[in-house]
Amino acid sequence: MPGSTDPLTQALAFRGVTAGYKGRTVLHDVSFGIEEGEFVALIGPNGSGKSTLLKTATGLLRPQEGRVEVFGREVSSLRPRDRASLIGVVPQKLESPMAFTVSEIVMIGRSVRGRWDGPDSKDYDSAEKAMIYTNVLDLKDRLFNQLSAGEQQRTALAMAMAQEPRIIMLDESIAHLDINHSQEVLRILMNINREQKITVLLVSHDLNLAAQIAGRLMLIDHGRLVRNGSPSEVMQEELLGRVYGCDLRVRQDPYSGNPVVSGVLDSFISRSSVRKRLHVICGGGSGIELFRRLSIEGFEVTTGVLNRLDSDAEAARALGIPCALEQPFSAVGDEALRQAERMVGEADGVVVGLVPFGPGNLVNLRLAELALKSGKPVWMPDGIASRDYTPESQAASIAGHLREAGAEAWTGIQELTALLKRAWPESQQHR
Repeated sequence: MPGSTDPLTQALAFRGVTAGYKGRTVLHDVSFGIEEGEFVALIGPNGSGKSTLLKTATGLLRPQEGRVEVFGREVSSLRPRDRASLIGVVPQKLESPMAFTVSEIVMIGRSVRGRWDGPDSKDYDSAEKAMIYTNVLDLKDRLFNQLSAGEQQRTALAMAMAQEPRIIMLDESIAHLDINHSQEVLRILMNINREQKITVLLVSHDLNLAAQIAGRLMLIDHGRLVRNGSPSEVMQEELLGRVYGCDLRVRQDPYSGNPVVSGVLDSFISRSSVRKRLHVICGGGSGIELFRRLSIEGFEVTTGVLNRLDSDAEAARALGIPCALEQPFSAVGDEALRQAERMVGEADGVVVGLVPFGPGNLVNLRLAELALKSGKPVWMPDGIASRDYTPESQAASIAGHLREAGAEAWTGIQELTALLKRAWPESQQHR
């Protein structure tokens, strides 16, 4: 059986599990193993037992028979704080009876790990990092109950990520997201799975999505695991037709090679991560969205020069982005500038954010000039003139010269990412 070789490396194991509610059996003799670092999707019709399996996996439901293990330990024997350090759960819908803000909800993800003496700097960094990745930082002071369904789900994911668990389980948790945020969340999950080796178990009713993002599918029907294998092994017309009770056709997507049932999803998510490095010139909050999107797209990012305590500097610290720093409320000095120049020298290109420019940080535009002179691409936003607070509009003048020298203009994050993909075709994405 796939994923059942070495119990010492298994993130989750079901061993002959039968489970249900008040005498009603839902799961019947279910056995499987998920190796640490796997990305697995659990699929099946409505009422097949997917949510019950997830509740049993997290310890919310005790098996009637059999045993559930998380990293070699029986889940029902774990103390709550130990369980929270291993398992992060994103439910279908997170309910909050109290008037908690988004940041307070996310910080719960830190508190469940068992700290009773108040949050420390690492807790705040972990919470901010999770909010940036899930694009809820701007909502941090909003009341959770006043958010849209999609915003609430992204907040729930941020809370689970703030726990820094070893396995994340999601129960239909992207069903309420629009296509932009659902694909962003999926790429976030792919990134942490690949780069941090966090195990992911995703419950999904979307067969095509599951086949594109997961390395393995588990198909459940009437509480029994009927197929456990690669997407091509599970996505069989006869099998799916029998389980879902309808005629289905399965074909191979010529672009991604994935099996597809009735339509094609955006196959971007199956592409390799970009490993190009970009240096971001920003400040005053103009870099947070750039950090988030460029990281999700797979770029390595550096930034600076930024003043300490600047919101972009705080975001870079939370995300672990290398940053050239200067003292608060100080003009850019020689040492910090030399550090930034080294970063530009090691980068493959420079992205300028829509940052307010004054006399103190005008020298940052010289970094873009340095990149162009060395033959590296530079992308600049339209609208710098509207945020130019230098004498005689020096920033706008330099920006104009940069455009004449070959810097490309962008007006929105979607256009910027399209320009980056055009600059580095897939065959040239890796350094």
